[in-house]
Amino acid sequence: MTVLFAVGATGLMGAAALGIDLGLLFQTSRRAQAAVDIAAMVAAANPAGADALARRSLADNGFGSATIGIVPGRYAADTGASLANRFQPGGTPANAVRIVLATTARPHFARVLGLPAEVGIRASGVAAQAQFASFSVGSGLASLDGGIANAVLGAMLGTRLTLSAMDYSALLSARVDAFRFLDALSTGIGLQAASYSEVVAANANVGQILTALRVAVQGQPGASAALGAMIGALPGTTPLVRVANIADLGDSGALAPSRGTAGPMLGLMDLVSATASVANGARQVSVDLGASVPGLLRTQLTLAIGERRQDSGWVQPGGSNATVRTAQTRLLIETTLNAPLGLGTLSLPVYVEAASAQATLRSVTCPWSSPSQRSVAIDVQTGVASLAIANVAKSAITATGTGPDLSRPAPLLALLLPPLSVNGGARASIGGSYARTLTFSDDDITRHTVRSVSATGLTGSLTRSLLDGMTLDINGLGISPLLQPALSATLGAAAPLIDSVLDATLRTLGIRLGNADVAVDGTRCDQAVLVQ
Repeated sequence: MTVLFAVGATGLMGAAALGIDLGLLFQTSRRAQAAVDIAAMVAAANPAGADALARRSLADNGFGSATIGIVPGRYAADTGASLANRFQPGGTPANAVRIVLATTARPHFARVLGLPAEVGIRASGVAAQAQFASFSVGSGLASLDGGIANAVLGAMLGTRLTLSAMDYSALLSARVDAFRFLDALSTGIGLQAASYSEVVAANANVGQILTALRVAVQGQPGASAALGAMIGALPGTTPLVRVANIADLGDSGALAPSRGTAGPMLGLMDLVSATASVANGARQVSVDLGASVPGLLRTQLTLAIGERRQDSGWVQPGGSNATVRTAQTRLLIETTLNAPLGLGTLSLPVYVEAASAQATLRSVTCPWSSPSQRSVAIDVQTGVASLAIANVAKSAITATGTGPDLSRPAPLLALLLPPLSVNGGARASIGGSYARTLTFSDDDITRHTVRSVSATGLTGSLTRSLLDGMTLDINGLGISPLLQPALSATLGAAAPLIDSVLDATLRTLGIRLGNADVAVDGTRCDQAVLVQ
């Protein structure tokens, strides 16, 4: 029995060593790795104080007596290097921290079998700053003509607006904390959301969105009054809008920012026009300005928006959300004016197709040791715009498809002896593929400075450039030498008037032809993520 007991006890000890001691070693290893991961993220959020922050975190998790190595450095995710070689120890400016921890565990039964009394355990981890920036592209910051903006926004919202030019100036100058807007919106729609990710996934009607914006602009009385006037003019039922289409969280949605944190500062007019664009959907917008434009007998607008203007939200360089675009728009401006030589009225249709400009976040620098050296680099590419004078049907102004046929000349003037008519056609394009990298300093970001990129080939009056290249004919034949200069002078005088209508309409939607206006709305570098 003694021999059998000794043999059996040895087997039991071996089984206990395999079961209990291996479980203990595995648990200790898991605890050590978790503590290292937490310490690395805490330290990477502030590389300047990485050593003290990491040691305190490890001590709080029970590893204060372990051997600890803390190495600040730089992590470059977009270098194409293998994952193991992306961390550069000592690299500047530091944006990451590597922590290596060595500790031991004391098994209970393994020593009976002659195994060591202590087993070494090693854990390591690398965390990098999650550097976010928020920016916008394409916002028109000049004063808007109240009448045209009222007509365009009112048509998209299904109402009649009577805001003044001062109201629009207040909307253009106001800025809103995106998270304060989401706080007010979640309350307004009765959503008990735990995070902003749940709020942006919800739907709200236009009235609820404008009301939440009004709450978020408290302390800015002019903007609040303008929003109040818009809310009062809304019809009883307004369309539902997905909140993510108005204020997207960008890459920061994966971090689930807690309620009450500071969000990116967004332009109020940008949010209002985006709300109107999304609420309108892909429907055609028709606006009759009548004789409200001095110098023109009548002006009619037909508008279709293919892709709305966007803000980035908090995004990271190289991320899938790091590129944003302005709206893609098709617009037909039909004007009527007095013809020369007492020949009646002259009709002039100007078709504009504005392709999107785009901006891509290239890099974010947030040195903790010198916050004033903060900077953001953005790659900007201007859009291409096509202009034409042609016989374009209103039904062809749609948000999708290849666009209308611009090959047919437009009938400009019916002469006294029918069926004779003066026809004209012209085509022009501005913009082209023009790219540039803009760098925003800490002062630029703090002041929300707007930087512009202008495409080549954009000089003087857009409409005048188009008219200068227009070919005229009478029923397909040449035109009288007497009528040609008279028509040219009349059309030339109307060019700046049509320019003003075009510019005010597109600025209402946040678009500038041949230009890209870019502003950085803020940066955030107080988060960190594990990378190795």
